[in-house]
Amino acid sequence: MIWVFDSWFGGYYTLWLLREKFPDFDYIFYADTKNIPYGEKSPEEIKKYTFAWLDFLFDKWVAIVILACNTASAYAIRDWQAKYPDKKVLSVTIPGVEAMLGKWYKNVWVFATNATVKSEIFPKKFHEIKEFEELDIHQVWCPNLVTIVEDKELNEDYINSEILNYLASISSNNLDALVLGCTHFPLLKSHIEKHFYWDIIDPSHEAVIALEKYFEKHRDIYESIGKNGRIEIYTTWENKFN
Repeated sequence: MIWVFDSWFGGYYTLWLLREKFPDFDYIFYADTKNIPYGEKSPEEIKKYTFAWLDFLFDKWVAIVILACNTASAYAIRDWQAKYPDKKVLSVTIPGVEAMLGKWYKNVWVFATNATVKSEIFPKKFHEIKEFEELDIHQVWCPNLVTIVEDKELNEDYINSEILNYLASISSNNLDALVLGCTHFPLLKSHIEKHFYWDIIDPSHEAVIALEKYFEKHRDIYESIGKNGRIEIYTTWENKFN
């Protein structure tokens, strides 16, 4: 069984990508809808909620958890892995960072939540992996894009207007690629592509590629995953969206 964890829609998108690649796997998607948005919470709250739900998930039978939230990854995953090295949690963030490696990029921009921007997880992780590689990583807090996805906004003019507002903060003379640093944002990728003509990095997409490589090295985990094509979805507070 693979568990996918997020606050809501971004994790559902990540689950969809996983099922495209591994359709026979059994999945449970667990969304902490009671406590959204994670991106506006304090580091202490984010870590508390993430640890609480990971503890809950690992009390069940689970082969691996995909942490489909860059904000939760920023404040919790390193401490979790240090405390529980045998409880496998993989985040979408590191594959997103690794997608920037070895490219011709000199300037990359990251659209993310407030908490992710403040954590500086994307520039920190990149420079941990490639200490001496020259790459400037700039970050933009995009709260309205989260709201558009969570509220299921359908007004095309409004969506495009908000995307253009955030893109306006980016200098086209100082740009090589854009990282969608919140798993909600790929749900708006088709809108972004109308106005953005450089590379777009989707960490969730990169995480699926990374997971395939992970299974090549960890066949025991691959073999332990149920393969009945089953999917279950749970939230902590379903009525929040009624």
